[in-house]
Amino acid sequence: MRVLLVGDYPPPHGGVAVHVQQLHGYLRERGVEAVVLDIGKGRRPAPDVIPVRTPTQYGTRLAGFLREGWTVHVHTSGNNPKSWMLVATAGVRAPRSQRVITLHSGLLPDYLAASVSRRAFARVALAGYSRVVAVSEAVREALSRCVSEDKLVVYPAFCGSQVRPGPVPPRVEEARNRRRTLLAMAHHPSPVYGRGLMFRALRMLASALPGVGLAVFGPGTRSEEFLRDARQYEVEALLEDLGELEHPAALALMARCDAFVRPTTHDGDAISVREALALGVPCVASDVCGRPHGTYTFRAGNAVDLAEKVRHALEQGPAQVVSPDAGPVLLKLYGELAQPTIQGGGETHAAQ
Repeated sequence: MRVLLVGDYPPPHGGVAVHVQQLHGYLRERGVEAVVLDIGKGRRPAPDVIPVRTPTQYGTRLAGFLREGWTVHVHTSGNNPKSWMLVATAGVRAPRSQRVITLHSGLLPDYLAASVSRRAFARVALAGYSRVVAVSEAVREALSRCVSEDKLVVYPAFCGSQVRPGPVPPRVEEARNRRRTLLAMAHHPSPVYGRGLMFRALRMLASALPGVGLAVFGPGTRSEEFLRDARQYEVEALLEDLGELEHPAALALMARCDAFVRPTTHDGDAISVREALALGVPCVASDVCGRPHGTYTFRAGNAVDLAEKVRHALEQGPAQVVSPDAGPVLLKLYGELAQPTIQGGGETHAAQ
């Protein structure tokens, strides 16, 4: 079995990129010949990761794998035209190659609902895929208008077996030592990540929890907009700005914090929420989508409720959870697709 994963690969450490990295690691650990076609911004060399930076590079590399009959698994958000062009190009006719796609974004349902033409394009783009994996029921429901139910699979983009914190970086340990109560939040410049809401809730928590601090990691924490919001909500002294962390270091931070917070306005199936739960850390997240068992949810957009739920999570502690693992599920799926029945003869063969 030979599997090509197409999608972003860290850095930066976004949800899709982390899942691709972890799935790649899972497959390699089990002896599968697995390669990543990295279409993101990462430039760091990694074993069996091929960066492509132009459409020509992408098309040439992809065509070679399709000719050789590799099983191709595409990972993308599905919430913008560029993403759907990727879906269409990777789904072109190639009889020797089975195609699978995972669509990750919680914004996908709104994107498809906004236009009949978008749904029509999605229907054509997905025609070449044997299986379409939705990360949540909301994503599955949106896709059900574009692809037959027998092709749809619902499973979170999460490999529980790959959640392995690295050594605690000194700056993380210093932040931990400075704060009696340390909260953590993954940051991104997009308003979807709920920075302003978190800052409002943090201001409320400061009066009830002396010594509280918020460790913020991810892109954009040094921007003018970030600093402006910190000043506006008067939380500058409550922040531990850790910048961008390598994923093992981010997991180490999660494992050392008292609670992880996900104040997003939209979500698919947030890998960071599942990571926090797998690490035994109380996790508070908005109710914008179905959250895993053990998550403390608050009413989206409500800073008062967010602050109350954080306090409740700190008092109650983490829940006992069993983390899902997409690795075995996808490995079984690849194996099934790699043994198609030859029409008329009843004979099966594995793709080489």
